[in-house]
Amino acid sequence: MVMQFAGAMNDNILRSLISVSVAIGGIWAATKVGTTVGTPVVGLCLTIPFLLFSGWGGQIADRYSKRTLMIILKAIETPCALLALFAFAFESVNLALLTLVLIATQSAFYGPVKYGVIAELVDRRRLGPANGWISMSTQIAIVTGSLIGAIVSELYAPQGTTYDLVWVPGIFIIFFALLGLAPTFFIPRLSAKEPGLRVGWNPFATYLPSLRDMAKGPILGVALAWAGFWLIGMISLSALPDLQKALAPAGESLSPVRAIALVSVLGLFSGIGSALCGWLSRDGVKAIHVPLGAAGMTVFFFLIGIVPVEFWLLAGLAAGGGFCAGFYLIPLWTLIQARAPEGERGRYLGTANAISFAFMTVGAVLYAVWTKVLGFGVSEVFLFNSALALIGCLIFVIRRHRLAGWVQET
Repeated sequence: MVMQFAGAMNDNILRSLISVSVAIGGIWAATKVGTTVGTPVVGLCLTIPFLLFSGWGGQIADRYSKRTLMIILKAIETPCALLALFAFAFESVNLALLTLVLIATQSAFYGPVKYGVIAELVDRRRLGPANGWISMSTQIAIVTGSLIGAIVSELYAPQGTTYDLVWVPGIFIIFFALLGLAPTFFIPRLSAKEPGLRVGWNPFATYLPSLRDMAKGPILGVALAWAGFWLIGMISLSALPDLQKALAPAGESLSPVRAIALVSVLGLFSGIGSALCGWLSRDGVKAIHVPLGAAGMTVFFFLIGIVPVEFWLLAGLAAGGGFCAGFYLIPLWTLIQARAPEGERGRYLGTANAISFAFMTVGAVLYAVWTKVLGFGVSEVFLFNSALALIGCLIFVIRRHRLAGWVQET
């Protein structure tokens, strides 16, 4: 939990810092990056490494001891943090984006390891609570990291044009890199699950065999349902800041902290919902949680699309949608971990990760097309999100007996 918390903090402090710096009048808004591509390039720097390297991450997670890999991968994070210190100290947007790509690449390798190791450290019937706590700590880290990034950007460049305290961003990132490294040495020693596995040179080569194997049972369907949430999630995360802009008084600029207020509420309550769902799953995963979570997201996203644009009303609905998301996510991820063959768990999780980030990329592109090209309003986008969540709910209601049977087998 400490490792995951620190890693998520680092990713989101850096993402938030760079996003703020190339948008809403930030210090790099006038650069080529800020004027031509803006914040979408920040999102691509985070998602593309997951698409490219999750396959390799899954292979090495099966080939080597996950404890050894965690120590190595968390150690790599420290020089990346030093590079971030230089990027902000020398006011280089390109170096900052390179740092973001490197940290995202490290996270892509780390993903199958950190989720695969949970199934090795806890009893199978305790996977639900373990995932609930991990998810909650991750969401808190995402929210806190984003807020810290926004606050630090004000210390770094208070007026958006002048640079003060150039060392502050790098110090925060280095601190959380070291915080994540220290606990790895307290993880019990673990043996490799597939020591004879040959790691291929092609990072995509593992996807097709894994997809074929996953399709032989319900795992592929569950992975697609998990990825479908991230499609909806990315659209929501893109839309909420635009709703927040609509709340700003006419003629007033939007502060970095206010810009992510609604996103923070959504993330925080997603963590709370995940923890509660995990606690309720302490005697095993409950199949009913998945359609209930999807139904809740349908209702709350629909309401966001039709209510007046008022902060506390939108914050309450975002909290409700996030809370229900936790009930949707935890059973699905737990089932993938539990049902994946022990020697192939890393590759299954890596493939599921890649599918999720592919869906996230599609979500970001869809939002840009709907709002920038087709001229849809943010409220209309949330109505579409509600329709997507309803489709997911109906699928699980129709197939509830099969899902329940699969859960019972686990």
